[in-house]
Amino acid sequence: MKKIQPTSLTKVRNHILVFLVLTLATVSTEISFVHAQQTPQFSQYLVNPMVLNPAIAGAERYFDITLSYRNQWTGFEGAPKTGALTFNVPLPILTGGKREDLDNSHSGVGGYLYSDTAGPIKHSAFYASYAYHLKVSKEWFVSLGTFVGQTQFNFDNTDVVFVESAVDPLNQPITSSNFDASLGMYVYSNAFFAGIAAHQLFENDITDSDIRTGKLNRNYNFVLGGRIAMNEKTQFVPSVLLKAATNTPIQWDLNSKFVYQQRIWAGASYRHQEGIYILGGISLWDHFSFGYSYDFPVSKLLGRQSGSHEIILSYRFPSARGKLCSCPEYSL
Repeated sequence: MKKIQPTSLTKVRNHILVFLVLTLATVSTEISFVHAQQTPQFSQYLVNPMVLNPAIAGAERYFDITLSYRNQWTGFEGAPKTGALTFNVPLPILTGGKREDLDNSHSGVGGYLYSDTAGPIKHSAFYASYAYHLKVSKEWFVSLGTFVGQTQFNFDNTDVVFVESAVDPLNQPITSSNFDASLGMYVYSNAFFAGIAAHQLFENDITDSDIRTGKLNRNYNFVLGGRIAMNEKTQFVPSVLLKAATNTPIQWDLNSKFVYQQRIWAGASYRHQEGIYILGGISLWDHFSFGYSYDFPVSKLLGRQSGSHEIILSYRFPSARGKLCSCPEYSL
């Protein structure tokens, strides 16, 4: 792993300070206006950061395809179940460019598809993504990216019963589709990463037959972390994630992950007021990887459910002119 030179840090110091100031200003300004964090929740964003930020598309030196499934609050009736598919690739790999092209400013493309179901409510979306990675010094990149696509909100009233009235005008099936977008910024090197993203930018109304029944509110997240070489074989990846929620305290995760020989990883995290989760995984044949996480609940739902399970499968196509190991260098 490359070492960051003091001169490189000096060159980007102002960029980092401006980035962090804008991050704090944005979160503090917008938090009071967000009514619900309606985007899917994952524990293994430590393995697939594309679910957090579109600016990550194309940051690594391979074509990544990742499939994940989360069963939250197992045993609790109507608990969320989420499936997601992401893919991203640097454009030089698609166009047959040289490895040196990935060491300079370049573009990345990708996509994000998910379906999130909780009881009678289903929220799904498909986004295409584009990011531009600007090399600002020998070791540092700053990228800007976007998700652009379609979201759909469904309310299935088949099994919904209102206690006070058998026939209630609010108990109607709803299907609402809208064009939406996300924006993200990502600052990174071999040893440091930080990103901020805003989702559901257009704050679309949930409507059915011209009747407004709700709103998809803007959501924000901020991630900050680093990669620390403990020895020649082991890396330590600490990070923190902040998420803006609806008129409630900002939710935060403290994360730690150890990576051994770029093939085996294990970690643990604490999600404020929700629980502790552990994760682990293995990379096989250089390019295929499998991961699993389990959430131990500590919230008020403890006793009504037996935790949350999440699995993740990834395949990374390396660049024909790149290195043999498809290992993350610039993300979590």
